[in-house]
Amino acid sequence: MSPKDIAPASPNAARRTAFAVLAAAAALSVSACGEAPTGTLHTRAGYTVTSDEVPVSVCPAEGEHRFAGDEGLLVGAHFALRVECVASFAEIPADFQLEYVLGENVQLYSPEPGYEFTLVQFAPDPGKAPPFTVNDGGDLSATLKVGDEEWDFNGAVPAPGAVYLTVAKKDAPISLEVVDAERTQTIDMRERTRTGLIEALYNGSTNIVNTDVVENSVDGYTSTGSYEYWFDDWQYSTQFTVTREVFEPDTGWVAEPDRARLGITFGWLHSGSGLEWSIDPEEALKVSGPEGALTATAVDHVDEDWSDGIWRTYTLQYDVPASALAFELKFHPEGPVQWPEEDISLPITGDKTHDISVSFE
Repeated sequence: MSPKDIAPASPNAARRTAFAVLAAAAALSVSACGEAPTGTLHTRAGYTVTSDEVPVSVCPAEGEHRFAGDEGLLVGAHFALRVECVASFAEIPADFQLEYVLGENVQLYSPEPGYEFTLVQFAPDPGKAPPFTVNDGGDLSATLKVGDEEWDFNGAVPAPGAVYLTVAKKDAPISLEVVDAERTQTIDMRERTRTGLIEALYNGSTNIVNTDVVENSVDGYTSTGSYEYWFDDWQYSTQFTVTREVFEPDTGWVAEPDRARLGITFGWLHSGSGLEWSIDPEEALKVSGPEGALTATAVDHVDEDWSDGIWRTYTLQYDVPASALAFELKFHPEGPVQWPEEDISLPITGDKTHDISVSFE
């Protein structure tokens, strides 16, 4: 949010940890020359002010203090945050809206030589939402470091809009480390580098796709001796639910940091009216991604008893690259259909292949 895009509101004093009196607490370094002492006021090293939930960006809309694209973004199973801006300066710049942090009409002395003001703000709106919420403090923790200053968070990360201002050594390291369900992601705000990313969480606009319904009807026929057996117009209609996941609340992480788990679920009328059409889901459904054909790592099904048959729901899982967002499904259920009561197998006609494209982009 650009500070120039809105009329600055009066900062909420209840949210500030800084008050005008803090400016007077700046350290005093005094030097003497002969009998006439002279003094220079400096804001002491380690002086710190924080303010949570600042509703605007305190930094100017343009400049190298802002992070480009997603280079300030961190996302986990239980959190999402974005670094809005990082700035260091010897004097408080006039174009920074620091009244949201310091209060109105507060002036700070310059730091001692070798030190500088360092400011970090997290975006009021990260632009991403975490897949899950924190159930307890053990799921999530974070540490923000600016030089020797450190802020620890238990069960949380820095709040949207939060501002941290401190006096640190010139060019002191600035970093944020987040541990989410025992996986650590870090961002070096000086170098603008990130490590340990759960890559799939940074790619794609959704984690679930419901395909269009595919439909068809087939006929079956066979003869044995003087007997003929047939059925007409066995209709099927099914939809595929495709998911792309890295974490489950009851399981934990289900994919490596550079991978994702692709899940495909679909229903099938396994039997009805005394007939049984059993399919092998791995044969009936072929899946391919950017790297070619995929092989299922797990296959399962659940049966639901209907009055005259069984509805079977299949689930298949695949291990895919975190960057893979587009997949092709080919669904071709083949016969035969069984008539268990007569111990008859009926070949089918009218079967077809359904081509389905799935995108998480």
